[in-house]
Amino acid sequence: MHYFRQFRVWPWLATLAFIIGSVSRGYCSNDDFNPHLRSLHDYLARATLEDYLLGVTLRPDERPLKSGAPAAGLLVVDVKKGSPAAKAGLLAARKMPKEMLSGMIVVGAMAFPPAMLLLPLTNSLPDGIGGDLIIAADGDRVRNYLDYENKIRQAQPGEIVYLTVVRRGVRRQILVPIPARGS
Repeated sequence: MHYFRQFRVWPWLATLAFIIGSVSRGYCSNDDFNPHLRSLHDYLARATLEDYLLGVTLRPDERPLKSGAPAAGLLVVDVKKGSPAAKAGLLAARKMPKEMLSGMIVVGAMAFPPAMLLLPLTNSLPDGIGGDLIIAADGDRVRNYLDYENKIRQAQPGEIVYLTVVRRGVRRQILVPIPARGS
């Protein structure tokens, strides 16, 4: 501890640990400080949004088809248990241990400070693997959350919406019943 007081490293190290902990927990991110973020469209392209009606959390993403061509749409990030989406068989992306890896780097940096240089590399890791990518709803192309929202809101309770998804590079149709509003 004498070493820390002599060179006044302790306040700097505590501040750095707080910032890294905040970023890895999602309290602040690089997107919050992005000077190139100029419009609502740019914000929505990076956001994770929830559809409470079907019980899914979605975010824009792009996945390759088996043919190699890219398919853009909305990635299913989370599916609530017992929701219409869960009953229909939509699959959420499995989470990667990104935060755990960030934490291990911070702990390792206590013994070997240059290990902090590895922390920016964790931002380049994917948020999840697998999962369904919604590319169409009732035959209409879905490129962003607004396209999806417009199509889902047009459906009446009791109707069935055909979601076209990409799962493991293959297109599939999944039938999702629209529940009564407020249920």
